[in-house]
Amino acid sequence: MSNLGLSLPRSISLREQVTDTLRHSILFGTLKPGQKLIERQICEEMGISRTVLREALQHLDAEGLLINGRRGRSVVAIGMQEAREIDDTRQALERLIAESFARNAGKAEIAELRVLLSAMETADDEREALIKETEFFARLADGCGNKVAAGFFRQLSGRVVMLRGVTERDGADRRQRTAGIRAIVEAIDAGDAEKAGTLCASRAAAGATYR
Repeated sequence: MSNLGLSLPRSISLREQVTDTLRHSILFGTLKPGQKLIERQICEEMGISRTVLREALQHLDAEGLLINGRRGRSVVAIGMQEAREIDDTRQALERLIAESFARNAGKAEIAELRVLLSAMETADDEREALIKETEFFARLADGCGNKVAAGFFRQLSGRVVMLRGVTERDGADRRQRTAGIRAIVEAIDAGDAEKAGTLCASRAAAGATYR
């Protein structure tokens, strides 16, 4: 039996641990697009029951990371048309979320964004930087005051990471990305919601998988 590289921390609920571990493995390529998930193998490797696993898989289904077919679940493989739709939706959502966050954020919320930005800039590798970048935009969504937009963003964010992949980029590229995010933070701090939204949308367009 091949090893899937799955292990569990023990600080949050078991279902959340399983969900987070599987999600991370999907987003960062340990579990490949199109790969079938064999419940028995996963349960044995993670030391969990099928009930816990199936609860976790239901969450990942809802995030669009899995396909539930006649022969069981497999990791989603995103096609070109869906990728275009994801990119277009991402641009609209990130604009809305940034504008709404800028109108609602206080000093504490902005300070949290600066901590995540600093973590991006000092990350040891591209994977860590991408994780912090993803956390940054999740924090924007959570603090934007629009629960519907935040919910759609959470559903979409995993597939955005899958599309981007974890590729080796040079330091100049990361500096350019973090500079763009710093400009978003400064616009939010200045209370310029329109500028923050425009910067987010432009950033999303520049990073689109299919242009």
